Amino acid sequence: MRKVFFIAVLCGFLNCVSICAQSQGKVVNGTAAIINKKVITIKDAYVYRALQRMNTGTQPVLMEEQGEELRKTVQKIVFEEMVLAEMKSLQKEVEVSIVFDSWKKSKKSADLALIREAYGLGENELYKSAVKTIKADKFVKLKIDTVTPVVTEDEAQKYFKRNEAQFRGKSYESIRPNIIVLLKKQSVQKSLEEWIKSLKDKYEASILLDSL
Repeated sequence: MRKVFFIAVLCGFLNCVSICAQSQGKVVNGTAAIINKKVITIKDAYVYRALQRMNTGTQPVLMEEQGEELRKTVQKIVFEEMVLAEMKSLQKEVEVSIVFDSWKKSKKSADLALIREAYGLGENELYKSAVKTIKADKFVKLKIDTVTPVVTEDEAQKYFKRNEAQFRGKSYESIRPNIIVLLKKQSVQKSLEEWIKSLKDKYEASILLDSL
């Protein structure tokens, strides 16, 4: 369930982030985006995507995206930066070094070395790039865990009556548990969408890639 909602957070963000287009379909001075005056470069996007592919076991680890795929990666980085900025404003911290250390001690160490060499990163630079994503991911999951929706009996019964035809003669009592789960998911989703909107309103972001 966590994974589904985390994906939903990203999808919602991709639909609402502000985009500033540039002419001739080219990236301006290697800058992919700006978030709170912080510059996100194409190199940042490539490193981010390589670390993602490494973490999920996707090969090849080094695959430099272009076009719409690059845009989506940049949007995810902007969302990540907003989450990190929110963490800082709330003075929230999460433990991440253990995750990175486990990567270094596993088969992923070879991929980490490959990423470092490909993009000319020092050990500390790679660590900073990796832990940002781990921090943001953990914080979003914590945010999901804090949402505790309550579904009343009246709400469940009203939902059943509105959608009774699709239940094909099943009684309310037989499907009540499923209705409760569904309404809770919808409530959590609405809360996350509102949170995404609040981040967008709070943190200024521009993506400097031309529309495709």
